[in-house]
Amino acid sequence: LLLALLGLPMVAMAAKPRGNAVCCRRRRLQAKLWISCLKEAVWSATKAVGAAGGGWTLLTALRAATEAAGTSTRPTTQCIGAAQDAHEDEAPVPRHIAVIMDGNRRYGRREYGDALSGHRAGGERLRDFVEWCVELGVGTVTVFAFSTENWKRPQDEVQAMMDLFMAEVPRLGEHTARLNVSVRFLTSDEGLLPPELKVAMRSLEEHTSGCTGMRLNVCVSYGGRGDVSHACQQLAREVAAGEVDPSAIDERAIAKRLTTCDVPDPDVLIRTSGERRLSNFLMFQLAYTELFFFDKHWPEVTREDLLSVVKGFQARNRRFGR
Repeated sequence: LLLALLGLPMVAMAAKPRGNAVCCRRRRLQAKLWISCLKEAVWSATKAVGAAGGGWTLLTALRAATEAAGTSTRPTTQCIGAAQDAHEDEAPVPRHIAVIMDGNRRYGRREYGDALSGHRAGGERLRDFVEWCVELGVGTVTVFAFSTENWKRPQDEVQAMMDLFMAEVPRLGEHTARLNVSVRFLTSDEGLLPPELKVAMRSLEEHTSGCTGMRLNVCVSYGGRGDVSHACQQLAREVAAGEVDPSAIDERAIAKRLTTCDVPDPDVLIRTSGERRLSNFLMFQLAYTELFFFDKHWPEVTREDLLSVVKGFQARNRRFGR
């Protein structure tokens, strides 16, 4: 009754899940975005009414507050058949989200007194983030877990991180398999990784290879420039073998030989911990990506933060130079 009085969208879910699954997912996303706005709207409405305000006055103020928050209170078209395409255009979800999970060390030192605990908390947040993205219908998530530059850190810290990766890989495997998420580990310098970690990574990839839902790429010992240089080296070998005509080499030829060749370029990049740089992450693939930065550290990221990024992405006009 309260929803009807407020004039909130009432969505009728049809009984044909396959034909309307995407549309219904968009409706669920809109509901989540609305709820995140509702918290501020209720507070604003309460302040507007004051102690002497009546019930109908509160409803009027609340409706005005929700309109101000950017949420329409008009009834929307039911989630059935012919309206599906319109709803998809209305609320596009990023197909591919890339994340630089920065600030784990600083978070660990601040909260626990040691850096490794921050990395452990970052692993827990990654599992949460994967689940949130699955709920929203994101197709691919690519995260920067360990860069080629990170090998320059103190040896004891690097070894501790490798040990932590060995412990985290099985946890990630259990979590992603439950969510029907396939996992790929992307590296531009695999030779530096411990042999036992490489075995664990390949085992997880095989374990989730039959999953048909979202794709999770974990970049370990990865550098964007190295990714591009390896693609160019492969092209050079193919040219030398007479398999490729040099005049046919263009950016698509390079893209097909990158570690991300089988997924679309990221629509969104999220970087945490207040930094405003790419740090050699997906340098070729991020050409037209929408960039979002958070001052908080990676373990502090919430579901509401992700929803705010999706809402910001939906508000941007992506022209791709046109």
